[in-house]
Amino acid sequence: MGAMAAQPAPRPAFEDEAPASASLSLLSIPGDTPEDADTYWLREVYQGDRVPQLTLRAVLLGSAIGAVTCATNLYAGLKLTVAFPIAITAALLAHASHGALRRLAPGVSGAPLSPLETCCAQAVASSAGYATGGALVSVQAAWLITTGSHPPAWALLAWTFLLSALGVFFAVPLKRRLVDHEQLPFATGTAAAVTIRALHAPGGEARPGTRMLGLGGLVAALVTFGREGLGRIPYSFPFAGALGGMPLERLGFALETSLLPVGGGALLGLRLTASCLLGAVLIHGVVAPRVFAAGLLPADGEFLGWSLWPGAAALTTASLLHFLMDGRVLGRALRGLFSRRRAAPHPVDALQVPGRWVLAGVAVLTPAILALAHSAFGVPLPHAALAVALSFVLCLIACRVTGETDATPVGPLQQVTQLTFGVLLPRNVEANLATAGITVNAASSAADLLSDLKTGHLLGAHPRRLFLAQLFGCAVGAAAVVPLFFLLVPDRSVLGSERFPAPVAEITAGMAKLLSTGIGSLEPSTRMAMLWAALLATALTLAERLLPERAQRWVPSPLGMALACLVPASTSLGFFLGALCVAVTRRIRPASEGGMVTLAAGLIAGEGLMGVGIVLVRALW
Repeated sequence: MGAMAAQPAPRPAFEDEAPASASLSLLSIPGDTPEDADTYWLREVYQGDRVPQLTLRAVLLGSAIGAVTCATNLYAGLKLTVAFPIAITAALLAHASHGALRRLAPGVSGAPLSPLETCCAQAVASSAGYATGGALVSVQAAWLITTGSHPPAWALLAWTFLLSALGVFFAVPLKRRLVDHEQLPFATGTAAAVTIRALHAPGGEARPGTRMLGLGGLVAALVTFGREGLGRIPYSFPFAGALGGMPLERLGFALETSLLPVGGGALLGLRLTASCLLGAVLIHGVVAPRVFAAGLLPADGEFLGWSLWPGAAALTTASLLHFLMDGRVLGRALRGLFSRRRAAPHPVDALQVPGRWVLAGVAVLTPAILALAHSAFGVPLPHAALAVALSFVLCLIACRVTGETDATPVGPLQQVTQLTFGVLLPRNVEANLATAGITVNAASSAADLLSDLKTGHLLGAHPRRLFLAQLFGCAVGAAAVVPLFFLLVPDRSVLGSERFPAPVAEITAGMAKLLSTGIGSLEPSTRMAMLWAALLATALTLAERLLPERAQRWVPSPLGMALACLVPASTSLGFFLGALCVAVTRRIRPASEGGMVTLAAGLIAGEGLMGVGIVLVRALW
């Protein structure tokens, strides 16, 4: 794809036709100083000028996979409270789908993908599938809940693309420090690099991963088709018995036939999901019967509408407290922003995204975002400008935290924005949500770019071409995910239903309403429940951070327990069963753990694709 590629960088004198051997094994770049690491990378790892990377087929393949993964992540986000990075899944899908195409049409598909083409396709797919949809699941769904209507389709499409692209440009100045010099882990990006190396290793090392991915997808798709397409499989099998005088079925204790929570639990880990199950027993098994018995809810009322409030209080308290306790991370992030650059440029600098590109991109995107925020979402121009400026600092923090912990703190950062504009615009719910959307989209996109650049750095990719791939993925993702969002969520009634509980949207909408009307608008009993939940979350957060390491693993996760307040008890059980399967497999056959993870990714992808497909068929026919 020569027209899309950046101008050729200077070719190193050491270049030959064979791939650099170091790029096949390194997980970090050696060097006593940043200059030494840059020199080693350029001499031993870099192969962006000798191996195809930003080709037309890589971009088209990544675009197709991105359209698929944005559908599955949107579907999963509307059902659950978590989003799953899809970098590894995208790499597997790129390799497997191109391999299948080569078998079916060898004259069209050409030679096998190079490792850097797979990396490029993965970057496009990751940007399209992960970095563009987070705000739709949380902020835009919350907009629909609070206002009762969607914003104009053209405005939401432009909003999604512009903010995702802004996050990409915001991340560029951070790449050299966080990825090249500090070499932060970016665990997902590192794992994607290892996966791509294995996919292109000689022999059949790639086959087990793609087989497990396909098996999980097939099983989940068949179950979903039988349940939602044919109506032959019930949504759940309720448990017999009662707690507190209420049937377990009424309290939500059941075995779901949805495999989405099982796949999600396998990726979330045993501690968090066990904490989620413990929280489900407490909130749904102990608190819920007391709430109904006290008349706080009618007998036919929806308990999740009430438990949302203590869950949101616990989740917000734990997230912000974790965030504030990472003082060293925040300090390093801010010091990195204002640190001086070295005087002498290195030849590696010629391969980076030029500063003039960043300035031009921000200069074009910012006025467009301000105009759109004011015209389509009712945000006053000065406040919109402040939100964009604040989002740069929050993107910086998101990239640092993602690099060190592999968890992008989108929730806490969104809440920082909501609290800020709750003070500045206390009665403007729409502006509160719109400014939160700026943070969510930009921070997700910025962190995703650096994770993909970490993958490329370890593989010896040209960073400028990965930037262009990521930017192209923003356009593909916006074009795919916004129409899907309107199709899956045509009106307010869909949200909060059995099909799409949308707990993240409920939290975001609840926070916006609370900031606009004040906590005094809630019932005293609800306020007391929120207080107790916040105190419990504080105690558990402090315990898991301050206790000795041996004791920390026995402390329930406050985030997991808060999650139990936002989903049915049956979903918490599904999370736990998925994590338990992985833990048992790890104990019995440690070498099979990677296969279980790809199987879990297949379960998520298979159910999401079949669920979206069923909705499409019903809408069109």
